[in-house]
Amino acid sequence: MDLKSFREDKLKIKTQTAFAELIGVEQSNISRWEKDPDSIPFQIIQRILEKTGATYEELTGWTKPIPKPLKVEDTWKKADFTKGTLSEYIGNALKQIDLPEEQRKAYVDDLSAGINGNLVKPKVAIVGRSDTGKSTLINALVGSDKMPTSWTPTTSIAVYIKHISDRPSFIEEEAWVFANHLGSENMWNERHLYDEEYCRSWKIAAGGVEILRSFGTRQGEHYDKQAGSAVVFLDAPILKTCDIVDLPGFGTETESDDEITFAAAQKADVVIYLSQANGFMRIEDITYLKRNISELPVWEAQGQNELKPLSNLFVVASQAHTVSNGNRAQLSEILDVGCKNLMKTLPKGYWTERERASGYNYQGDGYEELRARFFAYTTDIPDICEPFNEELAKVLEVLPVIIDERTKQFVRKYVASRKPNLTKEIQKYEGIVADRERYMALLSEIEANELTRVRDNDKRKCDVRDEISRLQKDSINEFSTYISSLINVDTLVQLMREKGIKNKKEDVELFGSSLQSTIQSRCEGILKAKSATLAEKTKNYVDAFSASIEKPFKDSNLDIDFDAGWAFASALSTLGVIGGFGAFLASTISGAILFAGIGLGIGTSILAGMATASIFGPVGIAAGLLIAGGLGLAKLFGGGWEKSVAKKIVAAMEENDVADKYREGIKKYWTQTERAFNQAAEKLDTEWNAYVENLRAMVDSYDINEIQTKIATLKYLSDFFDNIPL
Repeated sequence: MDLKSFREDKLKIKTQTAFAELIGVEQSNISRWEKDPDSIPFQIIQRILEKTGATYEELTGWTKPIPKPLKVEDTWKKADFTKGTLSEYIGNALKQIDLPEEQRKAYVDDLSAGINGNLVKPKVAIVGRSDTGKSTLINALVGSDKMPTSWTPTTSIAVYIKHISDRPSFIEEEAWVFANHLGSENMWNERHLYDEEYCRSWKIAAGGVEILRSFGTRQGEHYDKQAGSAVVFLDAPILKTCDIVDLPGFGTETESDDEITFAAAQKADVVIYLSQANGFMRIEDITYLKRNISELPVWEAQGQNELKPLSNLFVVASQAHTVSNGNRAQLSEILDVGCKNLMKTLPKGYWTERERASGYNYQGDGYEELRARFFAYTTDIPDICEPFNEELAKVLEVLPVIIDERTKQFVRKYVASRKPNLTKEIQKYEGIVADRERYMALLSEIEANELTRVRDNDKRKCDVRDEISRLQKDSINEFSTYISSLINVDTLVQLMREKGIKNKKEDVELFGSSLQSTIQSRCEGILKAKSATLAEKTKNYVDAFSASIEKPFKDSNLDIDFDAGWAFASALSTLGVIGGFGAFLASTISGAILFAGIGLGIGTSILAGMATASIFGPVGIAAGLLIAGGLGLAKLFGGGWEKSVAKKIVAAMEENDVADKYREGIKKYWTQTERAFNQAAEKLDTEWNAYVENLRAMVDSYDINEIQTKIATLKYLSDFFDNIPL
């Protein structure tokens, strides 16, 4: 240990006197210890670490051995081969023919978007409070000490860690740091990694991994530069099959950290949640984790893949060596209690919904399945890590296989859905050549019918908007009635008695967390039911649109080659937020194909298609913490403790406007829904008008060569569909 160098170079403290004042000792002691570091008492070392925020390694110069990187078989190479093959096939096909924009948009763009949206490496999010050792875990998994670690809360940005082979050609450095916002957009989108212009517009710094300490930690000299995320490229076996996201810790009292973590964790395929073993699954952990679980994609599918239930969830008791030097029996008991407490807070319908998505029957309300996802971990005792490492490696080896097959299924369904329309379009152009007069008559009838059609369609649009407005009011009224009936002293006291809540702090806190889950589950259930109603209304709208444009074709005994359902669903699937239209997309063939194609497979999450997580997730976490905080003030001794707790819950809810926040979330949900409808309906109108204009231009010009070129192009696309390499 070189105490003098630590004082002068690390702490920038010039004199022994100033350092002595900092740690509360005599200057003569500092002089002696700098000459003879071995004479420093252990309690003084602890005091130096506490006062300076330095790590033991930084003070002593001792380097803790880094574990060997986790061995994971590179199963992604098959999916990567599929992506390369399909991309090359599509690229070569487009080079060989001058494909008009209308045909490219109709038959190729959605296909390409679906392939690119699906064939993405699984994303592993490391989540937990700020003192749980997330960066330490990542360093162990990749077998290096690249990620900044400290005894004080460190990471303040989302760091995307990717394999060196994934680095775009325009990025020469090991790491790029991005701003936390640009214009009206929050957070750099890592799916645009290969868009050079996009990435450069967000970049605020570049260099080696060490720049993360400067821009991405609260101790860094550039912390005030408002960085929001970074991408790092490393060479490690695990990164060949997945990307890792190192997230800011929950509970740092920095609101932006919580927002960054929540947004990034939502997009994760695998969640590893860390909680210190010597304080495992505190109420704050449970509040955060239960939201992660509710939004976790359901990858397991009984009879279809090898994944066990909840395989993509890892709840880790970190720093396990602090529990009686890693006592296995005590650690197992800690994991048991943590799992049981978490179970008490999950909403009633959680396991039923998961059964529908996965096909599994979760016995005993899912306790065995959930308990199997709890692990102890510490790099100080390697054999404790083995169960976690083995299970994580298995999951990461299976996920790429599932992704590869899912993509191929999407392509097959896409071709099966679009090929009939392609055939009809060929027949249309052949019909124009054979009987132009018939198509001239068709256009005349379309034109004669158009004013009436547009008027009726506008009325139906208004009907849908009115329905959305009604559903919003009904949702708010139903939720308000429910919350009023629940959040009152008498009802809460009765609930505590029914659940057998004891006069113990832990029992009361778990009751409060369970209550928040119940409220949010009911709110989401209301929206789910209303969305199902909207799905039927929307289907009727699209069906009526289809019937109105088909009438002239039927009267002329012709097949229409304009698919209104596909056009509307395609428009919705390209929107970032769809509000209540997930149920509609799930219920229609074209919608399900397109929605699954952009990497948001229907049925892959408990809230699939509802888009409620981003609205209610932060509200739910905040509400859970507020309730827990309020209960911490309750006097849990003496008679009437239940009433005292109930009053505290009511007061916490009212003082922090929790019910109003949920109502605002409901309004936002339906506002997003109406915006999505307007955009999709406008796109549908535009597509139909463009179709009619193209048809009119073709019939009026009656350029046989041009028509034959169209036919040849479409037949080429037909062959293109038939020969996709799968």
